[in-house]
Amino acid sequence: MPQICVPLTGNTISEITSQAERAAAAGADLIEWRMDLWKEPCSEDSLEEALFKIAGAAPETPLIFTIRTKEEGGSFENVGDEYERLNQIAAGSGRADMIDVEYLRDPETMKPLIQKLKSLGVCTIASTHDFDKTDDEETLLSKYRMMDESGADVLKMAVMPHGDSDTQRLIECTRIASSEITEKPVIAMAMGSEGTRSRIEGETFGSCVTFGTLDQASAPGQLPVAELREKIEEVHRHFSL
Repeated sequence: MPQICVPLTGNTISEITSQAERAAAAGADLIEWRMDLWKEPCSEDSLEEALFKIAGAAPETPLIFTIRTKEEGGSFENVGDEYERLNQIAAGSGRADMIDVEYLRDPETMKPLIQKLKSLGVCTIASTHDFDKTDDEETLLSKYRMMDESGADVLKMAVMPHGDSDTQRLIECTRIASSEITEKPVIAMAMGSEGTRSRIEGETFGSCVTFGTLDQASAPGQLPVAELREKIEEVHRHFSL
């Protein structure tokens, strides 16, 4: 079954650590700190302290560190050296288990960043997020292959469907990609109400992680954790027959 990841979307460390504790208590398999939503001043010391507190709030739950830029649906505007610097601080802190890198936004810069982060001992996720559309099959598969060439450990793709045919195309392309790129886990989702089944049926097409919410969703279409787990387990029972 896909692992359930709960994004931490609070604006302050007290809100974020509370969410981490609640996510762990709800049975989240992973938590993701959406650092771009953090409203407190961010220096190297404050970032390391924040990571220390978040990891301490859910010590048994792996932590993904994510800076989502405005270009890919987030709030972070400074996409130059600061993006790279903050990710490297997170990797060097020893508190982040995985780091999400928006690879296709700037492959020339992101590829060496991925290698640097890996050298600091973290698992890397090469990701791409399209909040407007779902590309054709050839483009989707090309994106998977480009992310594979990044050297990242995990590949993640999120798209916006405009009908079930878009969701089905993502599912089919992910099934192909996961059969081609057998040594790397793949994460895929179609956002919004049109893509809900992609968040539930990952076991059937090769997506290993899905995202559920406690309070505020970090992307359109996320389901509450308890409901999401119930639906995933139902798919698992049928898929295992």
